[in-house]
Amino acid sequence: MIKTYKYNDNSQLTEHFNVKEFRCKCGGTHDTLIDTELVEKLEKLHKTLKCSKIIINSGYRCKSHDIAVGGSGYGQHTKGTAADIMGYGQDGKPINSKIVSCAAQDLDFSGIANIDKYYTSTHVDVADRQWYGDETVTTAYSICKDFYAYFALARADVYGEDAKKQLKVTIEVDDHTYSGLLTEN
Repeated sequence: MIKTYKYNDNSQLTEHFNVKEFRCKCGGTHDTLIDTELVEKLEKLHKTLKCSKIIINSGYRCKSHDIAVGGSGYGQHTKGTAADIMGYGQDGKPINSKIVSCAAQDLDFSGIANIDKYYTSTHVDVADRQWYGDETVTTAYSICKDFYAYFALARADVYGEDAKKQLKVTIEVDDHTYSGLLTEN
């Protein structure tokens, strides 16, 4: 569900995310759109990767700002369904975007992409289509179906010892598909 927040709203959305982190970087005082599913999945990503923090480099974008940074003016950021993020480990160092991309895939973000050549920033979104890519590759983005295969990573590379305790499950009920990670405690 997309919610609209006034410019000066500083509501805490989840344990680790606040409305102000998603504000457009244009400097204007317009409202901010944020999809609740996006924030919920970001919170799950924070927990799954045991982050010390996740920084939102770009959340909601007004049409003008989206165009100014190379977007179409109609992309997922303008709908409040996307964020460009940097995850940090407990050691305070950035988590490689390859690892973030794999974990985001396991949490069923619908759009995921590495967005810088240093593999520190990741685009995630909850649009109603699936799109995985690597925007650093010049061949009209490198589109992939599985980040583990694309980046040649194993679950242990992403989760370490916790890989043995996690299982991705998909359940189909009627016309709906539900999936996620089960973690042994």
